[in-house]
Amino acid sequence: MGTGEGVPPTGPGPESRARVRFDAINEGWALLQQQMGTWVLTTLITIIIVAVVAAIVRRIPVLNGLIIAIPEYLLLAGMARMALRQIDGGPIAVGDLFDTGDVVGHIVVAAILIAIGTTIGFVLCILPGIVVGGLWMFTIPLIVDRRLAGVDAMRESWNTLRGEVVMSALFWFVMFLLVLVGVVLCGVGVLLAAPLVVLSVCRLYRDFFPRTMASATDPPVPGVPPVS
Repeated sequence: MGTGEGVPPTGPGPESRARVRFDAINEGWALLQQQMGTWVLTTLITIIIVAVVAAIVRRIPVLNGLIIAIPEYLLLAGMARMALRQIDGGPIAVGDLFDTGDVVGHIVVAAILIAIGTTIGFVLCILPGIVVGGLWMFTIPLIVDRRLAGVDAMRESWNTLRGEVVMSALFWFVMFLLVLVGVVLCGVGVLLAAPLVVLSVCRLYRDFFPRTMASATDPPVPGVPPVS
């Protein structure tokens, strides 16, 4: 399989302050094209699993949103770990979607809190939901990349992006629109839109959190500690 080596980092260098930039979407698209088959199959599996869970819990109207959020975020975490591996120049495979066993508890906590927070935000005239969605968009990458606890990852993402609250909200909203357009296009478009969103967010994440040593997204290497 190919890697992300053909898409060099074009974000801020180590001496520059990272900024939210929409060029990350173009870079995400280039990465997606390199591994199109892998990403499409991974997304299809994700959609099927979430659809099955949704069908099972449809008779629990009060809690079904939270219940569905948990497998959604667990699979999203697997996709984020795949994306970071590709961005860092490593190989990826469909099976990586389920490589989140080391952070399951953290993801579940984050999934529940983010689902509640964004839902409340959207109820409050929509805009607050977009804002908190943008401020928390690095939560999952932080969990799979640096193994932060769910609440700690949410806090770190918030503190990192609060200085660019407008741009982060706009970026997150564009990601939301990409997925929405993919769903509208007979649902087929989401097979490209979903991985594009994950790759774009993770590419932007790497601007703010460069890979400086062995990462939790890599297979363990004896004697080399993961990023913490």
